[in-house]
Amino acid sequence: MVDDLEHANAVVTLKNYYRKHPQPITEAERRRIPVYVLRSNTINQMEAILGDIFNVPVIYEDPMEKAVQETQEAIRRVLSGSSSEELPPAGPDVRRMQHEMARSANLVSHSYGSEPRRRVRIFQG
Repeated sequence: MVDDLEHANAVVTLKNYYRKHPQPITEAERRRIPVYVLRSNTINQMEAILGDIFNVPVIYEDPMEKAVQETQEAIRRVLSGSSSEELPPAGPDVRRMQHEMARSANLVSHSYGSEPRRRVRIFQG
């Protein structure tokens, strides 16, 4: 990361900023410095851009699939004797699915914390 275009190999910006055609972007394009535009400020977008810049393959992981695997593992641990298992923070759709999975395994689950760190804890009934 550098503070000026003199030393830049590439420029990364958000779409909303790029649309305004600010002077730094115009200058980068004039100098033929590659300008990468993120549609949104998300981890997946940043990983994809960095993968392009550094020519590194990026493996995308489905967040719902990961949440299902984490929930299955937590359920297994509770059924094997763990008093409770707390899952990583997740959005409402993922938490709803986690509660349904716990209920299907005849376990109890509750959500704790406040957004965006709200998470599910699974335990015996």
